[in-house]
Amino acid sequence: MDNQGAAKYCPKCRAIQPTFHFTEDLRTVHRCQVCGFAVERALVLETAEAFGLPSPPEVRILCVDDDPRILEFNEAILRSRGYSVLTASDGATGMAAAARERPALILLGIRMPGLDGFEVCRRLKADRVLKAIPVIILTAVAERELNIRAFEAGAEFALQKPADAATVLRTVEAALALAASRAAESVPETAPEVVTGPTQPGVVETGEEIVPDLTIPIRAVSLTLWTIDGATAHGEIFLRLDAQAHSGPETVQDRLNDADLFLTLSRADDAPLIFLNKTQVIRVEVPGQPLPAAPDSPVGVSIEPIRVRLVNGERLSGTVRIEGPAGKRRLSDFLNTQPPFLTLQGADRLHFLHKRYIAQIVPGAA
Repeated sequence: MDNQGAAKYCPKCRAIQPTFHFTEDLRTVHRCQVCGFAVERALVLETAEAFGLPSPPEVRILCVDDDPRILEFNEAILRSRGYSVLTASDGATGMAAAARERPALILLGIRMPGLDGFEVCRRLKADRVLKAIPVIILTAVAERELNIRAFEAGAEFALQKPADAATVLRTVEAALALAASRAAESVPETAPEVVTGPTQPGVVETGEEIVPDLTIPIRAVSLTLWTIDGATAHGEIFLRLDAQAHSGPETVQDRLNDADLFLTLSRADDAPLIFLNKTQVIRVEVPGQPLPAAPDSPVGVSIEPIRVRLVNGERLSGTVRIEGPAGKRRLSDFLNTQPPFLTLQGADRLHFLHKRYIAQIVPGAA
């Protein structure tokens, strides 16, 4: 592939992984071939998450402005991305909310009754506890002096209001990532104490740094996917051979049923990496793959033949494996309690069917 990049350290995999490079927002970005993560320390939200920030629903953002329209507009933008939003209509109330709630970020207007935005920002940055909270000051007019005053007061960013939704979200993500980067850099790295002895004769110290091998062994699995809009995608996913979630290597079933919303698919064409929303995938087919071996457990296993009709009209037959204590291995329980994808073993291939797109199942007839 022409745009295949070098191996780089992926913060999400926490390992050196092969990458692809893309042009996004007029800059080159390297993404991990295994998980699709942007491996550069760019100022985007996903990098902030790599440093340990909570996911958007757990991030609280405080909006302070005396204009209710601006408050309503920014609140709607942030909530659409999943953030938790607090509001205050003046500087004093905003200061109190910041001290009480300790938000992850503050969007701050300038001209407000009582304490203006500049004074609020100065007080926040003078507070030993609150000074680490990034501040984005919102200016009503595009005056260079106002931006200079905003940065002199300690703000990390300044925006002219009303800003469009994309600009607000990108600036918020940049501020969160900047705060996360600062927090990561402020943690001292403590090296273990090394007991040294006299140098042995004949041993030459080169001073060359020994870099540990952080590569996670992976294997490529070819598959074909059908989506609800009638599209078909062919490609590969890369599975870890030392999965931490359970003993043994990661399987296709593990990847489809994990908590991630998007599936990363590598392809040998002009779009070498695509991200597929798993909720839109009707079925996945892996040719020549046997049903994964049952794990060692005290429960039993039943192999049930079934016939399946999907919402797109396809009809498939095969067997499903149901695990559980004797007398409780019922197909109905299995269908209603298992993860999103149903594993169906066909005659010569393995099918993974999204349950939301299964129209009918006839048991006892393969």
